[in-house]
Amino acid sequence: MATRIYYRLSDDANNEHSLWTGAITVPLMPGKAEARRAVAKHLRCEKLPARTLVVTDFEWKLGKWTADEVRAATTPMADAPTVKRKKKAFSDVGMTFDQAEDLLKKFGLK
Repeated sequence: MATRIYYRLSDDANNEHSLWTGAITVPLMPGKAEARRAVAKHLRCEKLPARTLVVTDFEWKLGKWTADEVRAATTPMADAPTVKRKKKAFSDVGMTFDQAEDLLKKFGLK
């Protein structure tokens, strides 16, 4: 089964007008790293430029990415979008320095 891989370069001149810089078709369902390597080979470069987004048609059809997320992930100020980042919950965020000091004082360690 063939898989379509879409890619978007952050420095493409047509980013204002089109969602994807290009697309390629590969014969099998690739993993994320294999898809990035296939796009790099298609572009004839060893390594993809920073902030290059690579999405398979499977991910696109599942709704893992929206058009707004694709555009936001490839802006010059965005982090490199190799993996879609999970939003942090309040419990995932560590203590602040003040909270740590209060805890040390509470147990008489400071």
